[in-house]
Amino acid sequence: MRWVIGFWSLLVVLRLGYALLAPSLDPFLRNDPLHGDARAHDQIAWTLASEGRYEFVKGLQTAPAYLVLMAGVYSFVGHEPQAVRLLNGLLGILTLWGIFRLARRWLGERLAYWVVGLCAVHPHLLMTSGWLYTENLVLPLVVWAIALAVGARSYSDAVGVGLLLGLLALTRANFLPFIVLVALWWGLLVLKRTNDSAPKVDYLGAVVMLLTASIVMAPYIAYLYGRFGHFIPISLGGYTFLWANNPEADGGFRADFLELRMTVDGQMVRVRDYIASPDPVERDRKALRLAVDWIRQNPTDFLSLLWKKTRLSLSAFGLQEAGNRRMVQLLRLTDGVYWLFLLVAHIGFLWGVRGHWREWGLVALLWGWIWLGIWLYAGGSRVLLPVMPFVVLFFVRGVALILSRRQRPAHADTAPQ
Repeated sequence: MRWVIGFWSLLVVLRLGYALLAPSLDPFLRNDPLHGDARAHDQIAWTLASEGRYEFVKGLQTAPAYLVLMAGVYSFVGHEPQAVRLLNGLLGILTLWGIFRLARRWLGERLAYWVVGLCAVHPHLLMTSGWLYTENLVLPLVVWAIALAVGARSYSDAVGVGLLLGLLALTRANFLPFIVLVALWWGLLVLKRTNDSAPKVDYLGAVVMLLTASIVMAPYIAYLYGRFGHFIPISLGGYTFLWANNPEADGGFRADFLELRMTVDGQMVRVRDYIASPDPVERDRKALRLAVDWIRQNPTDFLSLLWKKTRLSLSAFGLQEAGNRRMVQLLRLTDGVYWLFLLVAHIGFLWGVRGHWREWGLVALLWGWIWLGIWLYAGGSRVLLPVMPFVVLFFVRGVALILSRRQRPAHADTAPQ
């Protein structure tokens, strides 16, 4: 018992300590403590905390939950990003506890400690706590939603899953359709045993979960309708879709894509001028139509772009911003280690999935949804973060299986004939 307390105490110190020291340890944050999207997130949160006004710095592309959480921190301590990093560390610990519960259920107590220990020091999962990115809230919501779903025993559990998934969609809107996938999994695959031990498909549980998630999301959707006069399902994706799918796209998000020139109806137009509109919804729709037209007219180029997105996502430090990829060139050797890690994780998942398909199927849905998002939008190691705790879990299982297979012949040789 003493070593367990020491183990978890060490993880708490590690995650909170790194979160606070990240601006001096992370090479990207040393140059800019509010690197990438963090600058926009910080601006929105501070405006909300100081002026009570929700400002759409990135247009209608950002879901509000993590930003509201940041604003809540700022309203208490002032404009202190370090306080948000401390919150990120706490969210990271919550993620570790959730994946520990899942690993203990699927792999047993001993391997569960290996899983949570590796998750604690995994570079992607550790580094993100220093960045003011929505993934810090996405991770515990994803892990706990799946942990609660696979262990559901009552309709109150369905309410809990719906609450977590609703908050997840309010944190990253691209998870909104994932709620429907979970409902289908729940309704078609999850069997609830009655007193007579006869399995029944739990359709009602799926309905309860969907209804709860809808209630959680409804106030913000109503707010958007009242403000813009359009039905907007948390955020819009057309602008981002064009950002990642255009003639100059390289698998990530191209920062200067608004200055690109594209052919529309036989005429060369500048993207910025073509999608210009005082109505943000109309601007998003124009961007979506422009990207779809380019894909339809250039299917071969789009297939090549899909490969670039895949390759970027399978790089150990796949960075979306082109300027950061110079560092990636220096870290090519890490890709081989990363590919081995992914290979072993897939072995751990596929080797025995038939016996756990009702529960592991939910992880497979998440994995597939993440990859669909990569191919539709952009790749990169950041995009894979929501599924990374589960990849670590199945990596540990894969290693354990491989080691057990290697040890069996030795035992067989020493066994009496």
